[in-house]
Amino acid sequence: MDLVGKRFKHKVFGVGVVSAHEKGILTIDFPAKPIMIVYNEENYRKFLVAEDSEVEAAILQEFAALKEAKQQQVINDMLAKQKKVEPKAEPVKTKVTSSIKPAAKKVAIKQERIPGKPQTYFVFQNSTFEKESCGGYIWAPTSGRDGNSRHFWTRLTDIRPGDIIFHGYRTYVQAISIARGACYECNQPEELRTEDQWEQEGWRVDCEYIVLDNPIKTSNYREDILRLCNVKYAPFDKDGNGNMGYLFDLNRELAQIFMGAIVKANKDLADVDYVTKLLRE
Repeated sequence: MDLVGKRFKHKVFGVGVVSAHEKGILTIDFPAKPIMIVYNEENYRKFLVAEDSEVEAAILQEFAALKEAKQQQVINDMLAKQKKVEPKAEPVKTKVTSSIKPAAKKVAIKQERIPGKPQTYFVFQNSTFEKESCGGYIWAPTSGRDGNSRHFWTRLTDIRPGDIIFHGYRTYVQAISIARGACYECNQPEELRTEDQWEQEGWRVDCEYIVLDNPIKTSNYREDILRLCNVKYAPFDKDGNGNMGYLFDLNRELAQIFMGAIVKANKDLADVDYVTKLLRE
């Protein structure tokens, strides 16, 4: 059901008009600012009501007609794929664990971009998560106060439209997003200046956030992290903990494992286009 142009009342933001409805996301223009909302029954009943009673009735009828089988099939496909991959990867995990020496140096491996497919990244936001997610972006300075840059800041310049970002906050993946455009130069957003940690010049990438109703804890996937992050500049260290820094390349197989767990805990995301494409690779 196309909802563009329809008026809705939000419990927090008041009355707004739908300006876009695609890929399971509603963009509603409210007086204060536009807001993107995952279009599912839970979010709708919690926050929205259509001004037109006929539209309201049609929406509720549409939700009632949705079949659980469609969502469950996506999850089943994902689980079947993981079962096929994990047995093959087990010898590699054993070999790596047994051959690592305390003094061994990790090799820096830059993730190669696959033509026609989005790159996957992991960002540690911590104190900036709420501000950046509300603003719909990620931001990093071009250099520190010592005048030097950092690989986890300059990596923003690698992002292209359609790339997928996993947002880490307090040891959980709290959100996922898709890059709306390429990186561009941007001074530090006003709301971040209260942190008083960085220089003003920086880079910014605008993102479409989906904040998860049910975040996943990264430590629950420690074995997969240790198996797939044993390279320099990975987002997680040799103990499976998050590395110090901001933006990191995320191993594609680990991205699929995280996304599969996210969909299992947040079944409404099974209808989001870029989520299903990543899982079905």
